Amino acid sequence: MDIQMVEFHATDLAHFEYKGRVIPIVLHGCSKLEKATMKFNGTKALAHTFTAVPSILSVKTLHLQAFISKYAQKLPARQQGMFLHLRHMTCQLIVNSNDPNGDNGILQLANCLDVAPRLETLHLHMLCAISSSFSSGEVAGMRRHDHLKTVFMSGFRCYKAQIELACCILRNASVLEQLIIEPRITDKVWAGDCSEWNTDLGQILPGVCEWAQVTSERFRKVISVVGASHHTTEASLAQ
Repeated sequence: MDIQMVEFHATDLAHFEYKGRVIPIVLHGCSKLEKATMKFNGTKALAHTFTAVPSILSVKTLHLQAFISKYAQKLPARQQGMFLHLRHMTCQLIVNSNDPNGDNGILQLANCLDVAPRLETLHLHMLCAISSSFSSGEVAGMRRHDHLKTVFMSGFRCYKAQIELACCILRNASVLEQLIIEPRITDKVWAGDCSEWNTDLGQILPGVCEWAQVTSERFRKVISVVGASHHTTEASLAQ
């Protein structure tokens, strides 16, 4: 059966989970809803979750899985709904792009953070179907964030958009205690064997560590690199 819309009343619902194509979702009377897990198919998933499902605006925990690319539906710079109660967000982003330094949609996360002003922890897992390359720079815009304390990024390989987003967070998250980055794409996050995505870690890791050290000194904030084997003064490089 081809479902066109999800709509129901569930006064005691605490966790709503949906997996499937992008369709309208309306939840009535869900005053106890605290967690939402949204796994939309297609490149409209990120924008749809943050702009078209007002029923989940009250959640404290949000888990989102989405495909993004430069052709994905973009988030508006100013959105109507605010996730005022959201404290913990996990995003699994599958990035489709042939250009590691091109517009691949990752920077939309800056707009997502703007509508979650009380967010405390962000776990961002990125699986980038692109070739290895390093870049630097920062373009993303984001409002000041006074509650975000911990950010974890896996699949971080110093692609341009990843660097721009990380610098944006470091600059605007006033109480950030640490940014943890992990170049490895792990099986515990992505179902199946991820070894083929990690064959070039030996080449990638030194560049990531160097970026972490320089950027930590620049912003005077702790940046930990999971899997690094050495330490520097400003950057805390964790095993």
